[in-house]
Amino acid sequence: MTDVDFLEQLKTVAIDSAEDRLQNIGEAIDAFLAGTVENGPTLATIKIEAHSLKSVAMSFDMRALKVLCHRFEDYFADAEEVTEKSCADIRFFADRMSDCLDAFIHNREIDLSNLVRELPSKAGFEVGDISVSEIEVMLVMPPGTATKIVTRELMECGYRMVNVASTLDAIQLIPSMKPDAVIISRVMPDLTGVDLICALQSMPTTKDIPVALLATESDSYNDLPEGVPILRKGSKFADDVVDVFSELGLL
Repeated sequence: MTDVDFLEQLKTVAIDSAEDRLQNIGEAIDAFLAGTVENGPTLATIKIEAHSLKSVAMSFDMRALKVLCHRFEDYFADAEEVTEKSCADIRFFADRMSDCLDAFIHNREIDLSNLVRELPSKAGFEVGDISVSEIEVMLVMPPGTATKIVTRELMECGYRMVNVASTLDAIQLIPSMKPDAVIISRVMPDLTGVDLICALQSMPTTKDIPVALLATESDSYNDLPEGVPILRKGSKFADDVVDVFSELGLL
């Protein structure tokens, strides 16, 4: 067996595994809706299968599927239960992930920047009757209570939110997703928020994406590129959102 044959064999195994993971997600939803599996085990199964699918996508650089897997995991990251609405959302995600897998199999490109805007908004956040806009905001910030608070406040402003926990993940996802704006926490592991902003502004594919730095009143940011607005955590955060998003041309 040649190296090419071996790689093709591995690719076939990866594709079969991805198809199995997608089928398992669909069957988990069917079982929940039929009343044969309870809420907790259903959510656990979906999370496990989603993570396994993401691992498969990463192993063979299935770029579009990898992006959709991240969005899918982000969708239910804060969900505590499965509902009828989330079942419909999960089916929608599974169908789009299947489309991405099919594109990989047939070597076909997918316009991810438009596809991600069709995806359901995050589960686990109740924002009442607020109308969700088409403006997609990526928040690059470590997981935690502060991130949930910032995410909720931005969702309450009507923005579609996607969370990314690592600057290294963000620098891979942003060129594909092309969010309308990126908000980056100053304090991040690996690359700092300022480092990521400098990198994004230096790359042709991302230099025109509006960015803002999320910081505290006491933070110093001498190396921040000129013209990058700052969102400050605290009691005036909502006012800063209005000012910054107006400056970025998103209001």
